[in-house]
Amino acid sequence: MSEEKDLEETESEDSLTVSEDDELDLDEMDEEEDETPEEVREVGAYLVIGQGDFSMTQSNRGADDPGDNTLSEPQYVEKFGDMLFVSDRGNHRVVIWEQFPEENGEPCSLVLGQEDFADCLENRGMTTTLDEMTSGLGDESLDGFTISKAEEDTISQPAGLQVIDGKLYVVDSGNHRVVRWAGIPSEDGEAPSLVLGQDNLDDNEANRRGFVGSGSLFFPMGIHTSDDQHIFVADKDNHRVLLWNKIPFSDGWNADVSLGQRGMDERWPNQGEFDNVNSDTLSFPTGVFFDAESEKVFVVDQGNHRVLIWNKLPRETGVAADVVIGQKDFLSRDPNSGKGASRACQEGLYFPTDVVVGEMGMFVSDTGNNRVLYWKEVPTENGQPPDLVIGQTGFNDNKGNRGVEGEATASTLDDPFGLLLIEEEDEEEGLREIPMPDEDEDDETALATVEEGEEEEPQPNFKLFIADRGNSRIVVWNQLPYPKEEDKDQEEFEELQVDDENLLIGDDDEDDFFDDDEDEVPPGELPSA
Repeated sequence: MSEEKDLEETESEDSLTVSEDDELDLDEMDEEEDETPEEVREVGAYLVIGQGDFSMTQSNRGADDPGDNTLSEPQYVEKFGDMLFVSDRGNHRVVIWEQFPEENGEPCSLVLGQEDFADCLENRGMTTTLDEMTSGLGDESLDGFTISKAEEDTISQPAGLQVIDGKLYVVDSGNHRVVRWAGIPSEDGEAPSLVLGQDNLDDNEANRRGFVGSGSLFFPMGIHTSDDQHIFVADKDNHRVLLWNKIPFSDGWNADVSLGQRGMDERWPNQGEFDNVNSDTLSFPTGVFFDAESEKVFVVDQGNHRVLIWNKLPRETGVAADVVIGQKDFLSRDPNSGKGASRACQEGLYFPTDVVVGEMGMFVSDTGNNRVLYWKEVPTENGQPPDLVIGQTGFNDNKGNRGVEGEATASTLDDPFGLLLIEEEDEEEGLREIPMPDEDEDDETALATVEEGEEEEPQPNFKLFIADRGNSRIVVWNQLPYPKEEDKDQEEFEELQVDDENLLIGDDDEDDFFDDDEDEVPPGELPSA
């Protein structure tokens, strides 16, 4: 009996112990349930210019007239010292911040092309009739047609910007010219002192009354130099890029080299055979970048949905490019590498606009796909795919603002246009290497976000300016949004998903996944700006 009593007491103690343990476990579970996981913030831009916050998208913030803190369809951006310059296309002006903005929506200091910040008319509202400008041309059908009239201090649809040898250059696209100030403007409405593409600052007809040559322009867009000597201009509607080998000294100075055409007096897309694209042809080029150190030249060939790279500075007219990006070879020109206008992919482009290059790699604004693509290294092979996408959650997405109409975020883009890359060397460490995910390894360092307790991905010291034209703003990024591993895996299999997993691809006649919607592809020629 004594042994049975002892056994009962022992079982009772064990039962009590288990109950206490269970109670402790339940308490811990309750505590875990009470803990709400912190929301992981997606990496996006850190600064917005032209809007009050990242959610706003309306031109001039919804007002009828512009102000000193609004933008309308900005196209390009330039930084010089502490100063920031933006070509405000919809307001026909260039706005200048004399001190780099530090807060969202900060107002600018100066305006060019208009008398004050409230004005926005093309060429300040001045017009002329073509019978005055076409005398001697023999085209009577144009007599009496009214167009905007340029003067020395007016602007129409400004595009590329560049400070060269301490002087501001502005591509005055709608007036078919590039204007240059004697230095950096310091007063509102200050007039430039020199013009390229026209005989003087009062003329604004395309190609100098219709005669294509080494000194004429037709809706030019991008401009770039990196050595204050060689000046490149993307002469969009002449389907060429012009190169001046030294800084111009007088109005109408002739260019030295033309890329995309066989001669200085030629101007047809793809040299007159629109579909016969090649390594020496161009169709509506919009962006150009020159790296003086490597002597590489980069041209955004928008109409052919590609970027061309010359490995050495071209010395003669008509020199062929060495590398093509966005297409598998030099003979291809379809949107998104042949997949069509509505199907974005990693290796393709759809109406790209601008390109910038630095030590950290190459960025391209893939405008038609509402994204910016990033290559860690400058491509050396045709069709080389990018490493990263900005503005979309994956390479197969292409909707403006990710499909949410009328509302943006710090991570979305709508019709991204001009780019500017500023690399800032760390005084202690210098430019840090950017680790990228290896396709053959399970690399957990390639994360788009940083969760609590995790070590942040090493980042270079940079600022990437994106003219987010459709959202009427400039967004500035200083971090790269690395893709999550699970997002990457999902994207790889996204195109293989079917409604019935037991049904082989192609067995269902109603499955329209592979039906190309060619109607969405824009027609051959692009409209002028």
